[in-house]
Amino acid sequence: MRNINGDLSGYRKMVLFVMFDMPTETKKDLKIYREFRKELLKNGFIMFQFSIYIRFCRSLAIAQKYEGRIEGLAPENGSIRIMKITESQYQNMKIIENYREKPEEKLQEQYQTIMVF
Repeated sequence: MRNINGDLSGYRKMVLFVMFDMPTETKKDLKIYREFRKELLKNGFIMFQFSIYIRFCRSLAIAQKYEGRIEGLAPENGSIRIMKITESQYQNMKIIENYREKPEEKLQEQYQTIMVF
């Protein structure tokens, strides 16, 4: 679905959230954690908050592709949650920060760079 400007609709573009908790008590645990995080970055995810990474996707099909990749990367220990929302829902997010500049402004700039094709 395209809007008046010919751009893909914000209801079609998706934002994929990956939230995870992994043990980091041993050197082996830390290595597994670092490898998982590195794979997220290789797959185009950016850090949203600690242990929460997001990836902007042009469609539901692309979001589902990356969801499958994350399932394949899941280590034996720990907990991973994946959530998909539309770009329009993401833009309606309310941000309350009282201690520093809003990082969303920077994320939005990165998003604009990523979505140009």
